[in-house]
Amino acid sequence: MLRTFAKTLLASLLCAVAISASAAPILIKETGLGNGQWTNSLTLPIQSTPANYWAGLQTLVIDNVDTVLAFCVDPWELSPTSNQSYEINDLGSIFSSSTANFINELYSKFYASTLENTVAGANAAAGFQLALWEIIADHDFILDGTGLVATNAKTNQTIVDVANEMLSQLNGILGDDIYSFTLYTSGKSNGEGSTKGFQDYLVANKVPGNKVPEPASALLLITALGGGLLIGRRRRQPQD
Repeated sequence: MLRTFAKTLLASLLCAVAISASAAPILIKETGLGNGQWTNSLTLPIQSTPANYWAGLQTLVIDNVDTVLAFCVDPWELSPTSNQSYEINDLGSIFSSSTANFINELYSKFYASTLENTVAGANAAAGFQLALWEIIADHDFILDGTGLVATNAKTNQTIVDVANEMLSQLNGILGDDIYSFTLYTSGKSNGEGSTKGFQDYLVANKVPGNKVPEPASALLLITALGGGLLIGRRRRQPQD
């Protein structure tokens, strides 16, 4: 009986330690830029007048150890350049299911192109960021002069065209690549809202060997197996 009680107490203590560790805040700061472009002039909810916002990947340092690339998932807030407390959430808990699905599809089809170290890759990263903001803030698939994310005559037209091309291809069907996501939220706007705070970030990791097969490829695979078993998604402070 005493031994059983001791085991139970030990298990409870270990559980309490695990819960305490998981509840510890995550420290994040933005330390630089990845692929992307300056927009020249763009209106975002963070302020009412157009400004020159950065659109593209940002470099984050997590808990002063891990360096990752991330996209900002809200156009309401600014980058933290010193350590700030964050929490981990998932897309479905912050966004509606339809918004989360379209974000996932955007990554599945276009995220790989944002990592290419070329001019095209920089434009892809900038267009990707604008498309992401458009989905989240305006819930539609046309980036133009209306809504919370609004272009104007001075906006970098190249990246606007890239963003609209990406948005036009969102049809509810995933692309070739499958990603797992870690969503870091500042606990203020949590992705959507008007309270100023620090940006929320989405970090994507490709799932190894996991691709969505083309319909024809899937049919050939099933035929070949003969019925056998198948085993089987920154905006810095704007410049004047």
